[in-house]
Amino acid sequence: MKSYIGKITDDRHMSCSRLIGLTGLSHWSTPNDELRKSIDAIDRGTAHAPGNYVLSEAADWGNWHEGNILAVMADRLSLEQPELEVTEPVIHKTLPLQGSLDGRADGASLTFTTDTNAGIYVIGQNEICLDGMGVLEAKSTRHAPEIEPDIGRGPLQVQGLMMCTGYQWAAIGVLYQGSELRIFLYAPDQAQRYKISADVQDFQTRLDLYRTQSVTDWYPALTPNDAALTWPTAEPEQSLTLSTELSDRVSELHAAKRARRAIEDQIAGLTSEIQSEMGCHETAYAQENGENFARVSWRMSRGRKAYAVEAKPPTRAKSLVIKILDD
Repeated sequence: MKSYIGKITDDRHMSCSRLIGLTGLSHWSTPNDELRKSIDAIDRGTAHAPGNYVLSEAADWGNWHEGNILAVMADRLSLEQPELEVTEPVIHKTLPLQGSLDGRADGASLTFTTDTNAGIYVIGQNEICLDGMGVLEAKSTRHAPEIEPDIGRGPLQVQGLMMCTGYQWAAIGVLYQGSELRIFLYAPDQAQRYKISADVQDFQTRLDLYRTQSVTDWYPALTPNDAALTWPTAEPEQSLTLSTELSDRVSELHAAKRARRAIEDQIAGLTSEIQSEMGCHETAYAQENGENFARVSWRMSRGRKAYAVEAKPPTRAKSLVIKILDD
């Protein structure tokens, strides 16, 4: 079984696994999160920022599965000289980018087309020749099988790894729901490479500014939570005059909030009106031209058993569930 190697890249630089956060495509991380992580590592003078590597159970199982996924990939693709434990980072020759390989192997110049029966999918082109050494990346997910992996399951990461290694192909093996392995084959994507290069260079410029002047040039916030984490305190007695464009955004936000309140009031009024008619009934049907077109459910909420707190009996839910019936 493959040993868990742990993190080998340096948080003071951008790495391939962090590219998805840097590009704003991650569900878990924003560009500001990535910048903050590198600044934390710089401040500590260590390769790793604090508090970023507590594994969830799902991630822990992914590490356990990694060796088996890589071994099956190598066998299914008939790869030669597989190296499934890479303990040193791969570093780009000119770009401040590095990465860690799950594995690599020689493709023996074999050519593949999509073969769904074998669980092999060629992405972005009709066929691919695995010429020379290539990147092997293993993923495990509870999601249902896909015909192309979600961007968070390695596509952007392996483009960065190919840039760092000079390899001309990459394979992502995704184990879905612990029972189906699909292998996705990629060639270098020039458009993605240009985007990665630009984003990494911009990221490095921000890090250099912090190193030399202790000034943090934050990215525009992607969400309200991102903004609150990025600017957690205010300077007293400070005010700002917004630009014409941002002043228009204030008007749009005010109008949107008023519209939301109106919609919420409408939802509450309609809900209580229908609930009053339903009374003690759990289910009702809405009709149009004498035909049922929707089912309305007013369910019971779950009760609560008595543990450290008092038991709570089930009660009627505050909301209705509406199901539009198929023709």
